[in-house]
Amino acid sequence: MRLIIVLLGSIAIAPRSSAQYSLQQCIEIALESNLDIRLSQLNITQAQIAEDQSRMQLSPTLNGNFGQFYQSGRSIDRFTNQFVQSTVGNTSLQIQGGWTLFSGGRIMNGLKQSKMNTDAAKLDHLQNQQSIVLNVALAYLSCLQTKEQVKAAELNAATLLQDLKRVEKTFALGAANEGTVFAAKAQWSAAQANLSQVRNQHLNALLMLKNMLLVPREESFDIQTINETTPETLTYPISAQEMIDTALSRRPDYKASQLKVQSAQLGIKIAKGAYSPTLSIGGNLSSVYSDNAKSITGYNVTGTQPIGFVQGTNEIVEAPTFEYTASTIDFSKQLKDNFGQSFGATLSVPIYNQFQNRNDISRSKVALIQSEINAERIKQTIINDVMNALQSFENASSQFQAMRENYESQKKNLYFVQIRFNNGQASYYELQLSKNNEVAAEQNYISSKYECILRKMILDYMFTNDYRILTEKAN
Repeated sequence: MRLIIVLLGSIAIAPRSSAQYSLQQCIEIALESNLDIRLSQLNITQAQIAEDQSRMQLSPTLNGNFGQFYQSGRSIDRFTNQFVQSTVGNTSLQIQGGWTLFSGGRIMNGLKQSKMNTDAAKLDHLQNQQSIVLNVALAYLSCLQTKEQVKAAELNAATLLQDLKRVEKTFALGAANEGTVFAAKAQWSAAQANLSQVRNQHLNALLMLKNMLLVPREESFDIQTINETTPETLTYPISAQEMIDTALSRRPDYKASQLKVQSAQLGIKIAKGAYSPTLSIGGNLSSVYSDNAKSITGYNVTGTQPIGFVQGTNEIVEAPTFEYTASTIDFSKQLKDNFGQSFGATLSVPIYNQFQNRNDISRSKVALIQSEINAERIKQTIINDVMNALQSFENASSQFQAMRENYESQKKNLYFVQIRFNNGQASYYELQLSKNNEVAAEQNYISSKYECILRKMILDYMFTNDYRILTEKAN
């Protein structure tokens, strides 16, 4: 992300209302709107949330409970311990907390793993950004190639139109036959067909770039011309091994794969930690209120009742009977009187859990092997990419030099044939053949030039891994 900020902060972005887009502007739009980049950014957010959750596992837990219950029918009054037939309302309050002191390293290893996963997600995001930037630059270069081919085809068609008009005037003066006129018309028609073809190719290239940027279909779209520098050497100035070592040390996807291997190794430790006992401490504060809890506020003697007999005389023993008045005990007083607390420690020892721990370890080992294979696959892909890119550059550079020499030769040949034709020393068919050869050589020259630039750009990007290398030509 730092490289993106440096890139976007060091370039002047053209206003988006312009119909012509610069390479920097295309890159900016792609980084803002590409769906894969937006998804990878969300992956970072999810990984950060998981990391925060892992970090909070180190802290204690604290929970509060509040309950309101109503019980009707026959039940035991918890205050009088007698059966009652009424509807009783109860309110319970509770605060409880716990803190895991030891869990076999699962919490700490889980935190380390989540940090690695976050770093890997950031590297994956960076790799997506770099891939988008490179693809946009190559698509932009393809548009430049077809745009130059359109200019060359337009110039050729205009030149052949002038030749056709000149031949028609010559024919009108009787200095040329009708076959020459037909040949000139055929030559101009072929140029028009070629112009239509390369224009379609340019429009297709623009459409591909436009789709990559998610530019609305109705919006006008064109690109700005940049000054390209075609490499002159047949070999890249950096050795293949140095290119491979540099790419492996800088490619975000390879770095991410290494982090994922380390994360998988921690996964095995986390799974093995489940075999260890877990020591935790906890406490509880609670109280309760009941609207059936009464306190006596007064009484009246209502009479007497026999309670027994005197042994020997059988005289009846009587006791007074009372009528009590009571009221529900206040809410705050009940909470105070019924307040209770507890504190203790728990040691949980795993004995048998249907081989879940053993299977978790097996799955973690498989995940480690998968991550190692994926890292090796990415490494091999990078090596293959570098070797293919070097070979492609050498082939493109050699092809460009050959096409450039051929184009220069065909231009010189056309120049001399034109002079001979003007002096009556060459037929129109010779001129036509020379012109066709020159046009074909120019098209091949343009294609080989941009192919060479493209291959050089890919190598530069592989070696530097810097976005700015893709925009230097536009500055």
